[in-house]
Amino acid sequence: RVETNFLSYAIDDAQKYPYLASMGIYVFKKDALLDLLKSKYTQLHDFGSEILPRAVLDHSVQACIFTGYWEDVGTIKSFFDANLALTEQPSKFDFYDPKTPFFTAPRCLPPTQLDKCKMKYAFISDGCLLRECNIEHSVIGVCSRVSSGCEL
Repeated sequence: RVETNFLSYAIDDAQKYPYLASMGIYVFKKDALLDLLKSKYTQLHDFGSEILPRAVLDHSVQACIFTGYWEDVGTIKSFFDANLALTEQPSKFDFYDPKTPFFTAPRCLPPTQLDKCKMKYAFISDGCLLRECNIEHSVIGVCSRVSSGCEL
């Protein structure tokens, strides 16, 4: 928890957001990064809690205010939970907002085939074959098969 009033130029209600966090996206000049890792902080291992707090003392360090969707997916459980949360309505993230297009790598797979399925709040990936199943609040991965009578 920190004083965030200085962020009022970027956040409408800075008082409402009393926390600052590092999202783990860093951009370095090659020489600066090598200086930090090879000479100054060879015994340190974590950027967020060890290296960056010391780097601000003698390097030019800048931050970018990010106010969009973000989830901490540092564990398998948090990754799983974040994916399932995207199936909720309304979702915290809009994959279909034309102002923020979302692109994935093309897989060149056949389209997913659905045969007498019932689905509610689900994401179905490419190349799946689903037959006579009920799927709710689920994410179905690439090339999955869900057989008749299955309930997820």
